[in-house]
Amino acid sequence: MMEERFRLATPSEELPAYYQDLNDEDITALFQNFDVEKNFDLFDRQTRDPNSINFCIDFGDDDAWCAFDLGSTSFSQLLRTPRPAHLNTRWINIWQPYNQKDTLHALARHYDFSPRLLGLMCSDPIPPKPKPLQSKKSSATLRSRRSLKSSKSAKSGKGSKGSSTNNDSLDSEESIGMTDMMHSTQLELVRDMSHYHIVDEVWHWSSVDWGRRFVCLGYNSLHNVRTRMAGSHTEELDNSRDIPHGKRVWNWLLLTEDKTVISISEDPYPFIDGPLAADELKTLYTIRRNLVSVFRQLTKAPTPFRESSMIMLPIRHRIGNSDEETAHRPTDAPGLLFYYLFEDWFTTYSLVTRRERGYAAELDRLRREMLVKANLTHVDQLHHIGCQLSVLKRVYQSYELIIDRVLKKQEATLASLKNSHIISGPDSLASSIPLSSPGPGGMQIPEADSLLGVSLSSAARVRFERLKDRIKLYALSEIQECIDQKESLVMMNFNLIAIKESFSVEQLTRVTLLLAKVTIVFMPVTLATGYFSIQFRGVEFTTGNYWWVFGVILVVSLGLLALFSIFSGTMDGGKIISRPFSRMCYEVSKRWLLHKRRRGY
Repeated sequence: MMEERFRLATPSEELPAYYQDLNDEDITALFQNFDVEKNFDLFDRQTRDPNSINFCIDFGDDDAWCAFDLGSTSFSQLLRTPRPAHLNTRWINIWQPYNQKDTLHALARHYDFSPRLLGLMCSDPIPPKPKPLQSKKSSATLRSRRSLKSSKSAKSGKGSKGSSTNNDSLDSEESIGMTDMMHSTQLELVRDMSHYHIVDEVWHWSSVDWGRRFVCLGYNSLHNVRTRMAGSHTEELDNSRDIPHGKRVWNWLLLTEDKTVISISEDPYPFIDGPLAADELKTLYTIRRNLVSVFRQLTKAPTPFRESSMIMLPIRHRIGNSDEETAHRPTDAPGLLFYYLFEDWFTTYSLVTRRERGYAAELDRLRREMLVKANLTHVDQLHHIGCQLSVLKRVYQSYELIIDRVLKKQEATLASLKNSHIISGPDSLASSIPLSSPGPGGMQIPEADSLLGVSLSSAARVRFERLKDRIKLYALSEIQECIDQKESLVMMNFNLIAIKESFSVEQLTRVTLLLAKVTIVFMPVTLATGYFSIQFRGVEFTTGNYWWVFGVILVVSLGLLALFSIFSGTMDGGKIISRPFSRMCYEVSKRWLLHKRRRGY
């Protein structure tokens, strides 16, 4: 139904002759005017559709044409046929690359990808972990094979000749078993070292590949996804506590010499059958937010999405119309599109910015909890936060390295000038130099055409430099500040625990002193009571004599204990540190003398 509405949006007769001359039914049926409002509304919904697999946009200053879900044959036709001058830039986006290997092979043949780069792009997603029942079944199968093997060996031959034959068969079976084991180990190693295994284990993994006709960036993008809805069969919060809370997605981004930008994104849910759940759709929208924002900025149809100043992009919408400004637009557009697809600043920076759920807020929450009651569990939480911040730091450092590699100027080496038929000097920069054959040695090639990679326009270069400064100033510095705060909180936690222990020791000391003082007070009274309990010959004690002696001894004991406590500073004042009486007298006298001097003046 959607395809029928799409085809009825604009008649195929309105297509430029470029598309009609390709003689491809899918191209003539699916390509529509991107600047028509009703067509753009449908395209905009398709960018958020999980079932969309690719799209292609050809645009210039005045015209733009778009198509979704093209086949590999259609892409081959588009790549083989040069575009007209008014459609100076092309954007090819591919979702679910593991299901479009024919399209990737068509791109690789046209732009001469290396076999390794093509193999990485065509990598299959990481399969889900096997269930325990499957592992038990595999172990039971191995046990049955081993028992079968032992029964065969038990039934084997009789006599020396038979035994030798049986030994040979056993040796062959052992060799077969070892070979199977080696094959299985090798397959397991290859499976564990696949592309998506590496990028999932090493989040800061990145790649910059140069070709004669392209430059390719490979990197992980992190998306701040923390939602987890009830009843969902997926969980966005990663179970590991040492990696940041977010969704990791691998991306390929290419800029080619024919002003084509190719973006390839990893499928976040490759093994889910049926429609996505609500939280999965929300995650998908978050992952595609920057791509959809750039997509919306390429149309000139009246839409409300371009009103915000934060998302306005100068790719097709410019203010100046001077001849000098207009002359640079066809060369600036591919580099600007390449830059804005890589930037995605809002998504990546939201992981470290000071927000409700940012790392700074989480550290502040731990600090408040420590001031109430510090314990060793806070140290464990701070350790995991530090691990997450370290991963984020390495991710942003990888972005910085990618920018350095992109901005690095490629120069011809002395070896290439001597060992190849390359014309050096300023004359080689002219694209009008014909290729000449000096003889059996081969063809002469201009130096500019021999360099790897694609040169960026100045408009894109200055924006990459600005992005590098932003990463240093707003991302890496923020992460380093959080790491330093984490280290200080660890020391603060240990100090608070030490203070709490010292306070507990002081409380125990005060209680011990109190018990000792009570013992000291009643020890003379106990001795006096023992004395009056002795029956001396010719001596009789009355009750009055006992209580009179008891009172005198008690009063004297209390007085002596008070004087000793005052002068030794062991009076219980309820403070962590008690000062002796002599120190208190010295400070009081000092303040009194200072007060007298001030009054005397």
